[in-house]
Amino acid sequence: MSRHIPTAEYGLHNLSGLNFDLIRKSLKKKSVTNDSYCKKFEKEVSKYTGSKYCLACNNGTSALLISILAIESKNPVIIIPNINFISAANIIHLLGGKIILCDVNKKSGMIDEKTFEEIIRNCKIKKIKPDIFIPIHYAGNVLDLGKISKICKNENIKIIEDGCHSFGSSNKKIKVGDSKFSEFTTFSFHPVKNITTIEGGAITTNSLKNYKKLVELKTFSLIKTDIHDPYQLKTPSLNFRMGEINAAIGLSQMNKIKKFKSVRQNLVNYYIKKFRNFDEILTIENKKDKSIFWHLLFIHLNKKYIHLKKRLMIFLKSKKIGTQIHYKPISEHKILKNTIILTNKKNSMEFYKSQLTLPLHTGMKKKDIDYIHKNIRFFFKKFT
Repeated sequence: MSRHIPTAEYGLHNLSGLNFDLIRKSLKKKSVTNDSYCKKFEKEVSKYTGSKYCLACNNGTSALLISILAIESKNPVIIIPNINFISAANIIHLLGGKIILCDVNKKSGMIDEKTFEEIIRNCKIKKIKPDIFIPIHYAGNVLDLGKISKICKNENIKIIEDGCHSFGSSNKKIKVGDSKFSEFTTFSFHPVKNITTIEGGAITTNSLKNYKKLVELKTFSLIKTDIHDPYQLKTPSLNFRMGEINAAIGLSQMNKIKKFKSVRQNLVNYYIKKFRNFDEILTIENKKDKSIFWHLLFIHLNKKYIHLKKRLMIFLKSKKIGTQIHYKPISEHKILKNTIILTNKKNSMEFYKSQLTLPLHTGMKKKDIDYIHKNIRFFFKKFT
């Protein structure tokens, strides 16, 4: 196979069909940041997710940070999944808060009702009072927050959904971003995500009070006063604005979201078909579900073959096939040990050891999956 670019990375942006007229106009505007295109993009995201309000910002990490700041909890104690990118943990550390690491379901990689109930029990034993819970809709999947949200309500714990993997995903109960069970839902529009603004993020909410707080925090929390005394600092914040050019790109991406979702779903289905006879070696957890907008295609190596994972990744890299691990458990980042006050990690470690992300993006064709399948099959024939 001569064409390796689509499989060289686990994810790749798709900027086809951009409205360059809109992009050129964004560069000629009097205000090139946080203006009318951003407002239009916010409305599109709000309409698409089914939320009442949306605020666009400069990236997904900022979306998490603004949401935490908006809850106004000093030195917050926050529950996060142990399988997680480092963004939330870094934010909590920098805010002087404390981290409670909740274990995950060892198949889905997400917190479930059982693991959440266990961490709440442990908190009570240790006399720890959590303020905020940040669940992740992992890999494009949708976490059922119905029962978990009732527990949080009883314990007076605010929920901020991390929807960065799952823009466009839904199930019978919720659409990610409708914020039905939470104060906020955060999104990332990084290049490998389901849609991209190059860099960018967004927050959805159904509370006008929450939305007004987000708007205030977005630009340093400065309140305009008088010409001779230009502004008042209400509370320390930072600059989280999105550029107009990013919003213009986002508007083009929103027009292609149905196509992007369909392409990814078809690729996932083809992966499942190709690997249907690999059950002895690996399993694909992403199942056929038309409501899911798959961000990641990940496999679990069966216990017998976990020791070969590193060698497999190196072999696939030599064949120009990119792989990744999502994620190293937060508990294993030793620099955060003084910030972490409670950890449940048995399932997380099992998930981490067996999990491997294979390429999935809209630049791929079925023949790329054929190539991946051929090389994985060759590897296991050679080394087992």
